[in-house]
Amino acid sequence: MAADNVKLTKAVELLNQKGLNGLVVYSNGAANILRPNYLHYFSGCKPLGPRNAAVISKSGEILLLVTPASDAARSASRSWIKDVRGTSVPAFVNDLKKAIKELSISGSIGLAGSGEMTTEVYEGMRKVANVLPADEIITEIARTKTDAEIEKARKAGRAADAGYRAFVAYARPGITEYELLAEMELAMRSAGADDNFNLLSSGNHNLAMHSATDRRLMEGDIVIAEISPVVDGQVLQICRTIVLGKASPLLVEKYDMLVHALQESLRMIRPGVPASAMAIAMNKVIGEAGYAKYCVPPYMRARGHGMGVGSIAPGGVIDDETEAKFEKGQVVVVHPNQYLPELGYLACGETVLVTDKGIERLEESLTRLHVKEV
Repeated sequence: MAADNVKLTKAVELLNQKGLNGLVVYSNGAANILRPNYLHYFSGCKPLGPRNAAVISKSGEILLLVTPASDAARSASRSWIKDVRGTSVPAFVNDLKKAIKELSISGSIGLAGSGEMTTEVYEGMRKVANVLPADEIITEIARTKTDAEIEKARKAGRAADAGYRAFVAYARPGITEYELLAEMELAMRSAGADDNFNLLSSGNHNLAMHSATDRRLMEGDIVIAEISPVVDGQVLQICRTIVLGKASPLLVEKYDMLVHALQESLRMIRPGVPASAMAIAMNKVIGEAGYAKYCVPPYMRARGHGMGVGSIAPGGVIDDETEAKFEKGQVVVVHPNQYLPELGYLACGETVLVTDKGIERLEESLTRLHVKEV
């Protein structure tokens, strides 16, 4: 057993706690920023083929099956798992059953990633063990990030800053939303991002952020963006607003209010504090400014959230009712994005790492209203 690997150590502890004799972490190879990829998270390697699985025994023995067989060398070079075996789609079920038997796993076996598994693979597993859902093992392991994951999150922060710089540099009358977004994505990939999930909207009264369109920016537009680069599975998000031309005093006043709400909510983040405290502090500032009605659905959904695997809850939202407490090593998105009836939807937010003393900001760019002369 690789005792120095924190993920494997935690997996073995949880298997024994739950009375399971083994665990299969499965992936169909699909990469989607909006859905946790348990195998990528656990193994450190993003699978390429349609059938892949890590098999772990309760004693800590582990192996990784990947398709196509030719991907075994690449997977071995990227994963901390030493025993990596290539297989084919037709042979995968038999090879998976053999791996389960080889690691002396019988009785009950946990399965993480069942939503990606075909009936054929699932039925094959059932012939050699009693299969039980076990996504919660991976989500429990992922409650806090490892040192390596934190470094990747910091790199994603630098990529987000690059995207923001491009946002400011290329936003101008005449450019289309999708042309602007293309410049931002180029900047982020050049800064080390291997994927991006970005939303953008422009106009004098935005209703929400959305996928970029062919609308051309105009003088007087308020341009909002949700900038979310990915570095090897670690996602970071910042929310920014630009006005093209002179900003009205009302816009400056209300955006300052959102920045104040952000600052007050960040003060609440430290280990042991309920995550709801962050949302409550944010909503207090906005509510006292006269917008309590707009702090709830359908105008707002959440005041923050985790990103993928490795947060308060994978992809989960943070609101006034969230019971989970902040823990050291969590990475959390905090955003007082807000619809205001006088101005429309404004974007404001950043991502932070929870530390012993409070937070570490993971990007350098300041959350502020950027006024760009045209």
